Amino acid sequence: MKNKKSRISEKRGSVVMAVFVITTALAVVLGAILSHSLTERKVNSRHELRLIAKNASEAVVEYGFAQLRHKFENQTNFSASALSPGSADALRMPSSDLFGSNVDHSKSEIIGGIIDDYPSTLTFIDPTNPANEFDPLRGQNVYARQIALYAKATVTDPRGGPDITNYVTQKMQVRDAPLFAHAIFYNLDLEVSPGPKMEIHGPVHTNGDLYLQAINGVDFHYPVSTAQDMYYGWGTPVGSAQGSGYESLQNGHVKFKNRAGNLVSMKDGSNYKDSNLSNWRTYAADRWNGNLLTQEHGVETYQPVAFPDYEPDNPATSAYDPLNSGHKMIEPPLSVAHSDYNKEVEDQKLSTKAGLYFSWDIQTGEVRAYDKAGIRYDISHLEGSGEDYLYEIKPDAMYDHRRYQYIDILEFNVGKLKQLIENPDYNSNNKHIKPYDSSGTVPADGSSEYVSSAYSPGSAWNGIVYMECKTSSSNSNDRARLHYSGVRLWGGETDRSKQGIPSRGADPGMTFATNNALYIRGHFNADGTLHDTSTSENSSIVPEVGEVPVAVYGDSVTILSNSWNDSTTSKKPSASSTEVAAAIVSGLIPSNADNNGRSSGGVHNFPRFLESWSGKDLYIRGSLVCLYESEVDNSAWRIDYYGPPGRKWGFSRLFLNGTFPPGTPLLRTYRRVNYTNLTKEEYEDYVAALPWQSTSSSSSSEDETSDPYDSGSSDDSSSDDTSSSEDTSSSEDTSSSEDTSSSEDSSGSEDSSGSDSGTDDGSSSDDGSDSDNDSGSDDDDRKGKKEKKDKWWWWS
Repeated sequence: MKNKKSRISEKRGSVVMAVFVITTALAVVLGAILSHSLTERKVNSRHELRLIAKNASEAVVEYGFAQLRHKFENQTNFSASALSPGSADALRMPSSDLFGSNVDHSKSEIIGGIIDDYPSTLTFIDPTNPANEFDPLRGQNVYARQIALYAKATVTDPRGGPDITNYVTQKMQVRDAPLFAHAIFYNLDLEVSPGPKMEIHGPVHTNGDLYLQAINGVDFHYPVSTAQDMYYGWGTPVGSAQGSGYESLQNGHVKFKNRAGNLVSMKDGSNYKDSNLSNWRTYAADRWNGNLLTQEHGVETYQPVAFPDYEPDNPATSAYDPLNSGHKMIEPPLSVAHSDYNKEVEDQKLSTKAGLYFSWDIQTGEVRAYDKAGIRYDISHLEGSGEDYLYEIKPDAMYDHRRYQYIDILEFNVGKLKQLIENPDYNSNNKHIKPYDSSGTVPADGSSEYVSSAYSPGSAWNGIVYMECKTSSSNSNDRARLHYSGVRLWGGETDRSKQGIPSRGADPGMTFATNNALYIRGHFNADGTLHDTSTSENSSIVPEVGEVPVAVYGDSVTILSNSWNDSTTSKKPSASSTEVAAAIVSGLIPSNADNNGRSSGGVHNFPRFLESWSGKDLYIRGSLVCLYESEVDNSAWRIDYYGPPGRKWGFSRLFLNGTFPPGTPLLRTYRRVNYTNLTKEEYEDYVAALPWQSTSSSSSSEDETSDPYDSGSSDDSSSDDTSSSEDTSSSEDTSSSEDTSSSEDSSGSEDSSGSDSGTDDGSSSDDGSDSDNDSGSDDDDRKGKKEKKDKWWWWS
């Protein structure tokens, strides 16, 4: 038997062994836990760096987008290789200060792709494409081109691991929509508060706020968008400037179409819903499915190319100080030496574009004519009265009760211009525009030298006519005559001998613009045979046989009926029903401008009137556009001097189908489409394929590589394809466990919900102009379906 001491010793040995075993096991477990923790920490750290690289590459491409947009807003012409590295227009990296310390600025880059030639054909933004549901331009024809941007961002690992580089690409779509692709376009606040029922067929947009109300209702049958907000009510809180003054708020319906094509009212229950609603963005999207869009849906201002935004008066200052930039569209050109000269703006002015330029010195009565090259011509033989003369100057010709003035008028006969442009006769004294020589050495009449020196419509005419009104006097009273003068067009009735609209060459029709107040007398670009809106020939929308597209621009535009008589000085002389087929571009005086206590009159009073149209109709077949505040005819709207016509105003099918007057300005907008992560190999292939790469391998790469931004490729696939995980765009190999963590790729997630696909948010869904590219003959089918609608008039 073992003694007691031996047994105690054995027990102690067993305990020591057990402790050793347990300690060893714990050490192994703790070591494993620590090792796993360190590995997990390393993995998390790498993943964090990978997210930094991804976010940095997104920031770089966004910075490139902003630069490119700025260039397009301030320039009009680019070569295909304008963005090539090293060129003046090459895209620049943002400052290194904008990134964290881990981003290696020297290894990151942004490269712009090819700028294609300006498109010669219009692209239809298909409203039936779900990707276009929240596109403000859906249902319109636009000139669309797309420029690819390629970016990469490299992040260094502070722990000494390999660099991480993320590669991305995105396409910037530059879309130019013709100004007259809208039934109504306002650069200022748009107020609609009619009495009679108003039906608006055609797209409507305003860069200002949209104020809506009605007595008998307003129905919008096409998309409506505002770059600001939409409100139920008046455009000003000043009672005297509300309608005709202190009117009650109207309670008729205002309706917009939903996805199903049903008209749905702003009135929901007992209340009108507008931008004051806390959840307005989602409410409007759910109720009208993109047919009513505001700034909360990403709508931005649409400005004519090269023109700055209009800025209304700042009420906080005593001075009346709006930035009325759009008015430059109708102003005379400036010399290069002028302090306000801006080449991009000058190139877009109608006065610069005009193929036939007239100037009228109101003080001296002299009228001159020039071609686009600035060559002067003699038109003194074309002054006189009657249909065989081009113009007549009539001092104090008529009394304008809105302006409280007798008006000096230069009456301009477009019917005579038609003969001079379409059928000049160089052997007849008053049937051509003569050569001018200040020295008096004009070639002999009828000689070949004489004919070659005369105005040649075949080479000089481009359909744009500009009339500059000025005064040579420095006397303040003389200069004030500009504010009680105007240009009046007549002779535009198309079924009368020696009348009509001049049209010649590949760009048919005429655009007439003046920096002065403009009056239109009688039937214009129309035969005066009126077809009611209930008929298939509906004169408010259906062009007549042989009709050409026409636009008229003026500081203000006043319609005088076919019965107008200059000798009548009383208020509200009787009018007769009249027909005008033209886009009307004019200014207005905003509600309560400079605290005048007057209303703008709203779009239903946008064309100005001086007669009583009681029981008589005015048919306008065209587009209504307000680009600026009136500066010459700055008289405020009133109701005491005229009675409104039956407003049979519609959106011309010529414009609907993409046929516009010569020189129609373009409204430029931008959209981000097809944000995509790339692998290193894909990125290098696309960059190498750019045509300005000098190596021959680049040329072959261009042939062999399928660029996703090539105009021939389809964008129907997901343009923000998140199945390409973060890792595939990284230059390092990583475990698949990290692939699923990339949710940030899906910048198109809002688009997929349908609430934001029209915004410039880097969304994945295409806006349809890519899918529009394959529309082909389908465009005609869609247009044909539109033309079968029962009603197209705005007002009935």
